[in-house]
Amino acid sequence: MKIIRRIIYWVVALVLVFVTFWFGYFRKSAESPEEKRTVPVEVEVVSTGSIEETIELTGWIKANAVVDVKSKVAGRIESLQAVLDGGNSAAVEEGLVVKKGQQLAVIDHDVYLAQVAAAKAGVKAAEVELEDAERERQRIIALYQGGSATEQSKDKAITAAELAKARLSLAKANLELAEINLGESTISSPIEGIITAKHIDQGNLIKVGDRIVTVADMKTVKVIVAAAEKYGSEITVGTPAKIKVDAFGQKQFKASVYSIYPALDEQTRTIQVEIRLKNDELLLKPGMFARVTLITERKDDAVVVPRDVILGGKIDRHYVYVVEEGIARKRFVEIGIRQAERYEITDGLKAGQTLVVNGMNYLTDGMVVEIVRIEDIK
Repeated sequence: MKIIRRIIYWVVALVLVFVTFWFGYFRKSAESPEEKRTVPVEVEVVSTGSIEETIELTGWIKANAVVDVKSKVAGRIESLQAVLDGGNSAAVEEGLVVKKGQQLAVIDHDVYLAQVAAAKAGVKAAEVELEDAERERQRIIALYQGGSATEQSKDKAITAAELAKARLSLAKANLELAEINLGESTISSPIEGIITAKHIDQGNLIKVGDRIVTVADMKTVKVIVAAAEKYGSEITVGTPAKIKVDAFGQKQFKASVYSIYPALDEQTRTIQVEIRLKNDELLLKPGMFARVTLITERKDDAVVVPRDVILGGKIDRHYVYVVEEGIARKRFVEIGIRQAERYEITDGLKAGQTLVVNGMNYLTDGMVVEIVRIEDIK
């Protein structure tokens, strides 16, 4: 009986020891603070840099000026040749670069030259007629004053002289018109630019108002873009712009806002913005699709971090994690300029601090961290 009691005693003692050990082990595990768990993270030192507030828009490139050169006189195009420096000539074709005032075509030059000659002869005849009428007027007036001529004959002489004077004025006006037509029979470029279209060939008959060529000024081009009404206060004349076109990949063309239309488009409720830029190398062609970035604000020496490292913001404030002596520390931050994947931090973070850039989603304030490479985290 004593042996059985002794066995029961030792069994109970062992059970109590086991239960005590088991309870102590799990209690220790449960009470172990979470911050003692080490989390691998990747970090980088916070630095300063430049950042820009931008507006992304699209538009089409247009020539600064486009002029349809039309005929002011009718006739046959006897020459469609551009007169070059030195007296040489070149056929008027698309792509020809022309200067302001450069001769492009001639329309029935001899015909209009003959009309000028005929008008000059008309003026000469009218001048002779006027001189004769003036002499007759003076003679009749003298006779009338001497009593040898009637008042009727005097009035006729005066009227004849006035008519002769009027015919001379008409002849001079016809001469002026003939000289204008002679000048207009030689077609010149009204602007410096490139011929973008030829509408008629040499030898054809042409009417007043018919187009001959189209000349475009492409040394300066413009882009018209439509900006949402909410950007009205941010865009001003002189706002810097960067322009990209598909033909030149990532090449950027720098420009600025030239003008802002005073009224909104009634249908789209957008602001029409005109951007002009130099195009001396003629790389940009009218009709090209342009991607425009307007820079409404720029800061230098700003604290800039990747957008993805910033947490929160939907319910609570934005925050990031920094590492101080191997411990993750939560820092609330204020965001300034937002540029694509980069954000400016205006408060809560300073240059030189160690910022967690990977692994921050697994952190809480006070956790022990192990700094590793991104490859190690993956």
